[in-house]
Amino acid sequence: MNENSRSRTFFFAVIIIAVGIILLLDGVGIIPWEARRILISWPMLLIVAGIYSLFSDQHRVLGYVLLGVGGIFMVNKFYNFDISFWQVIWPLVLIVVGVSIILKHGRTRRQLAYTEQFTADGEPAAGDIGQNSDYIDEVSIFSGSEKTITSRNFRGGKITSIFGGSEINLTQAQLAPGNNNLEITAIFGGSTLIVPPEWQIKVNVTAVFGGISDKRYKRRDVPTDETKILYIDGLVLFGGGEIKSY
Repeated sequence: MNENSRSRTFFFAVIIIAVGIILLLDGVGIIPWEARRILISWPMLLIVAGIYSLFSDQHRVLGYVLLGVGGIFMVNKFYNFDISFWQVIWPLVLIVVGVSIILKHGRTRRQLAYTEQFTADGEPAAGDIGQNSDYIDEVSIFSGSEKTITSRNFRGGKITSIFGGSEINLTQAQLAPGNNNLEITAIFGGSTLIVPPEWQIKVNVTAVFGGISDKRYKRRDVPTDETKILYIDGLVLFGGGEIKSY
């Protein structure tokens, strides 16, 4: 577990403890009404989710957006501006889409430069994003996609779904030995992963009005490979995903 993962885990534990303390104090009537309307509110939920997202480089932009939405409506609690959720969310969605496109373009240029460097040296290009790549970088924004991965050493990657979705078929792929990570970001969208039945998968996503469900049928005749693990983490906001096996 890297430093960012440890920090996120620690912060998540702090959130659970803080929520428990707040609910306990509220239950016995210690928290004043003015403090209660701030601490126990959906804008505060967005603010906390935004701070949590800042611990991940992949979700840092989303963290700022969540902080912005939560902060605007928290200020509205004090000054009673005439604004609604939809007046704020749609402009911010456009900002997220634009930033995602820019980041995606930057990643693609770095990948091409990396590939050209190895090709110039006479060695096979590594890290290339494709059907037989060891990593996946799938982005679906207001759209859908289907992809089949045939890598013999799949290590994970990133899947982003914003008002869209994707279906990733990994039944022809083989998981790399050791721990492998797949980051999933789903905002009003989701993804379906179709994996071999023997894969060992551990889901640890931050879910706000959503989630990722493992709907695989546990077959006793197919032993789980304990030497290979795929960790799925990330953020699911008003979205979700499924893990299936044939």
